Amino acid sequence: MSRLALAAVLAAAPAGAAEPLPRFTEEREAAALHFVRKHCPELVPLLDELKKANRPAYELQVRETFQVTELLADLQDDPKRHDLELSVWKAENKALVLVARLATPKEDDRKKAEEQLQALAKELVELELQGLEHRVELLRTELTLAKDDLAKFRDNLDRAVKDRYESLVEKARKKKP
Repeated sequence: MSRLALAAVLAAAPAGAAEPLPRFTEEREAAALHFVRKHCPELVPLLDELKKANRPAYELQVRETFQVTELLADLQDDPKRHDLELSVWKAENKALVLVARLATPKEDDRKKAEEQLQALAKELVELELQGLEHRVELLRTELTLAKDDLAKFRDNLDRAVKDRYESLVEKARKKKP
């Protein structure tokens, strides 16, 4: 694959979250590369080539990957969502590798890459569906809790009015000279 095609593939990579990317540092580069080696080692050669061919694009990829590691770390308290997001990242990046392989002159290799890309597309759609189902379940739970809170508040409305009144009177007493 040409360096230009490689840079184009990685430049078209899915961007991270809407928040600003962290700046590039050697420490963040090391962390991002460790993450890539652990979860999508087939991406490493593409990154190595990009580093040689287009340093700004390489640094952008490192910054985006590092940001993904930070976002995943923030999801540790929701293991299901963490696992789903990690699976999405892995599938998207495996797809990037396959897209890069589509530029091969060998018809058999290209066909194999297309078949694998089709399977990854299906996997990504299924992961998106699972993510939405998980979000719906979390919202259902939150709604149930909110309804319970509302019912308890309504049951104790007279007490809440009395407590609020006493609190306001107490504030007024404290403000008197």
